[in-house]
Amino acid sequence: MPLTHPRPRSAARLFATALAAALTTSLAVTAATPATAAPSPHTAAVTTPVGQQNWKVPRLAVMPLGDSITWGAGSSAKDGYRIALRDKLTSHADSLQFVGSLRQNGADHEGHSGWQISGLSENIEHWLPAAGPNVVLLNIGTNDMDLNNDVDGAPARLGHLIDQITRAAPDMTLLVSSLVPSQSAEVQRRVEKFNAEVPRLVAERRSKGFKVGYVDMSVVTPRDLNDRLHPNDSGYAKMANAFYEGLARAAGNGWVRERVDIKPAPPHETPLGDYQVDINGDGSADYLIVDDNGAVRAYINKGGDGHGTWDNKGIVATGTGAPGSRVRFADIDGDRKADYLVVEDNGAVHAWTNSSDDTKDGWKDRGIIATGTGAPGNKVRFADVNADGKADYLVVDDNGSVHAWLNKTSGTKDDWDDRGIIATGTGAPRDKVRFADINADGKADYLVVQDNGAVHAWLNNGGDGHGDWTDQGQIVSRASEPGAGIRFSDIDGDGRADHLIVHDDGAVDALLNKGGDGHGGWTDYGRIATGAGPGYQVRI
Repeated sequence: MPLTHPRPRSAARLFATALAAALTTSLAVTAATPATAAPSPHTAAVTTPVGQQNWKVPRLAVMPLGDSITWGAGSSAKDGYRIALRDKLTSHADSLQFVGSLRQNGADHEGHSGWQISGLSENIEHWLPAAGPNVVLLNIGTNDMDLNNDVDGAPARLGHLIDQITRAAPDMTLLVSSLVPSQSAEVQRRVEKFNAEVPRLVAERRSKGFKVGYVDMSVVTPRDLNDRLHPNDSGYAKMANAFYEGLARAAGNGWVRERVDIKPAPPHETPLGDYQVDINGDGSADYLIVDDNGAVRAYINKGGDGHGTWDNKGIVATGTGAPGSRVRFADIDGDRKADYLVVEDNGAVHAWTNSSDDTKDGWKDRGIIATGTGAPGNKVRFADVNADGKADYLVVDDNGSVHAWLNKTSGTKDDWDDRGIIATGTGAPRDKVRFADINADGKADYLVVQDNGAVHAWLNNGGDGHGDWTDQGQIVSRASEPGAGIRFSDIDGDGRADHLIVHDDGAVDALLNKGGDGHGGWTDYGRIATGAGPGYQVRI
């Protein structure tokens, strides 16, 4: 599959270096609203050296936000800059805490190892109200540069993340840092390109009245690195000093409010990309919880509540560094067991094939099995459209049309056959489309879930240009639940996808497929799972 073409370079880079210097010396950028906004915390608004400022605020709730550098990889105590910064801040606040969903060495944080910018974007609106910070320290982009993930588009992704934070909490103090260097010459060139854009992103938001400041990490040199990407103890000490100085200036200019209003998190999007989550190959879909860090807890289907039980297997995958929102499950090698897939922003797919058996869990790193087609990852689905037992790569456009690449994987060789457009769409948008085999012929059919929960089906006879689709009409009239909670999966091993409703608390109700409305009906199987995690984390 061809890779996505890179985006054009921004002309703003021509003056970004000069802008960076201005932001860290004496040029104050005046906010548009309010008219008398405080100067930037990275201007020379105060004349005494930062280390000698006798500043104090009633409360500091600091969220360190980023990747493994924020986590502390490469530091001897695995705490990075966080503990050193906490020690520097202790005398400057009546109440001091570090906040976040992760806890390490007594300082909570949001440092997620291996994550890229978009991973934070997918979760930040939920982390903020849960943690309640009044200061966010953001250092992100190193993995985007290391993996060469759309480097030209990375500043725009960072800008989007900044905007998410300021929209959720307009009075938040947000300090955005440049990236530390890399020992890899190739990665370092990307880092320099990215860093040149950060001051502009900050200045644009500050000119709109937001308390967004820039923290220059150029004081960290390659000699301050423990490996090609992560600082050593001296590098982290320099990061702590840089963030402290930024926060001191912000506090000195009145940016830090004791309490910050944070908008409630929007509902989590229900995952749509999984295909028959059967991890032990017995033909029945299992119940999985995918944590935000990509770790997987599995409950093997023995019939479900009231019809058998669930066998708690515990953690069957510890994660790969990718956020859970990017994790999919599909059988790509035809052994009947669902494999662990990570779909990147550009549609590339990294696979770990499922080699587990009755006595042990096992995953084999297959590497990149698809480089992407130019479509973003949120348009990618997996389903077996030709009944060969292997999940194919589908791109569902906004209008519901489907482009398919058939999975021709054989042994260690990955190959995809471009089948072209196999469905032109029905007028329903992409988020209403599901794929599931409802007639047990081995081929995934095209389903549309209406807003009222009703389901319309088109049986797969090969797809457009390869056998067409048969309009089966409405196969589900159940209208008591919103479409977002509806999944299709074979839970009784008869080859036909059953109708499931996954509730917000992870509980699952099932209708067994006997052919669907007008074709054999449904058997109400009742509640088959009481829930082991929030609904958006459930895969079944």
